[in-house]
Amino acid sequence: MSGRARRAELGQHFLAGGWLAAELVEQAGIGADDLVLEIGAGTGVLTEALARRAGRVVAVEYDPRLAARARRRLARYPNVRVVTGDALALPPPRRPFRVVANLPFGSTAAMLRRLLGDPRTALERADLVVQEQAARRYAARRPGTAETIGWGAWYDLATGRRLGPSNFRPPPRVGAAVLVARRRRPSLVPVGGHRRFTALVGSAFRHPGLPVRRALVPPFSYRQLRRLARDLGFPLDARPADLDAVQWAGLYAFLDSTQPGKMR
Repeated sequence: MSGRARRAELGQHFLAGGWLAAELVEQAGIGADDLVLEIGAGTGVLTEALARRAGRVVAVEYDPRLAARARRRLARYPNVRVVTGDALALPPPRRPFRVVANLPFGSTAAMLRRLLGDPRTALERADLVVQEQAARRYAARRPGTAETIGWGAWYDLATGRRLGPSNFRPPPRVGAAVLVARRRRPSLVPVGGHRRFTALVGSAFRHPGLPVRRALVPPFSYRQLRRLARDLGFPLDARPADLDAVQWAGLYAFLDSTQPGKMR
């Protein structure tokens, strides 16, 4: 599949102008000390706005022709490197970095898994232009999914600026919004507990229709769960999706403190 065909299939819509790109970069709070990874550079409109504010920009573009066009546009910026490749396959930077991107709508879920799925990476914040409905769904505290609850232990997800169809070329059929993922300081769960935490949440979501008083017994006793429900503020008949990341982190912390051998 060619780069253009893939881009059309995934639903890529370019920003309408440099003024909009500049506003998005300013609202993201990009500064001179930041290393920024841009995903889907396209013709380089957003990349150029990033180059004017960031210390260093690595722009990834799947389509070789668009990557070449972006390189020509950005030749006068020594702090920019345009990489031709698939952002889903490239390793993330080792030093702390930011992500600013106008994502193809069809690649949103896969890219979020890539960016937020492993808290051991050095990602500090991501500002992602995505379909508005998707932004609101991912940022919602409840109902959650096993994935969004897992991400929420290390990142706070929120919706930012809304963008109408006229802000893109070609205009999409639906509106877009900026989905912002900020690294939590401190995190709700230690990074070393990533696999154990996601396993706990995932085990409950194997039967998402069950109330937590059944889905979480075991590993908790009913007496423990009743006390935790009171302390963490959720009803025992709540479904796993009804608990937010803070409540799940509280469950994990209790289990880790009372069953250290099993949790580690």
